[in-house]
Amino acid sequence: MNTADLISEIKAEEGELLQVYLCPAGYKTVGVGHKLVPADPEYDWPVGAPITQGRSDELLERDLSIALADAYWTFSNLNELPDEAQLVLANMAFNLGRVRLSKFAKMKRAVESFNFSAAADEMQDSLWARQLPARSGRLINRMRNV
Repeated sequence: MNTADLISEIKAEEGELLQVYLCPAGYKTVGVGHKLVPADPEYDWPVGAPITQGRSDELLERDLSIALADAYWTFSNLNELPDEAQLVLANMAFNLGRVRLSKFAKMKRAVESFNFSAAADEMQDSLWARQLPARSGRLINRMRNV
């Protein structure tokens, strides 16, 4: 999987704001969709407080590392999949996290049997697809075309 492609894709999906902002779910967020947690120094900063590009890059690198670990943990054959499927699954891992991604049990079975059309069907039949129709629609179409 080309990490540069994944970074570009995640930035296109999430956007990048060099300040503390509230995400649609109401959580304090910075950079490229990084949900602030108490361990982050910016956690108690007010909305609108700026961060540096370097800090945004640092958080993105950390978050991508976690997302990739989650994708590899969830999909035992990730390295064997076509690059496009790997990118879609890593994008989902970034967006959903390990716990929510692991709930896609039927999709996981479809991916492990290289049935990407069935995987796309399972992606479509989810709360995630209903909550994020634009992002999920793009990823579902890409998976269907693998």
